[in-house]
Amino acid sequence: MIIDPLQRDQYSINAARKIAKLADSCLNKNAKDRPTMNQVVEILKQAIQDSQKGTNSVNNNFGASGSKLGRKNPS
Repeated sequence: MIIDPLQRDQYSINAARKIAKLADSCLNKNAKDRPTMNQVVEILKQAIQDSQKGTNSVNNNFGASGSKLGRKNPS
């Protein structure tokens, strides 16, 4: 992953990874495989919180295997 050296100390590497994975999931050709805007907002909020805390936790929305985010089927 490429990080702007001037911004490197502004956020945690894990927050940057979460945002990169999120951006990648938003580029899926199939709309059903892309996250909803609510999911995007929640992941970004969590990345900001993690960065502020300096935590190295992994975002549960991606899972340990880095699986894709998908839209939840409406009930």
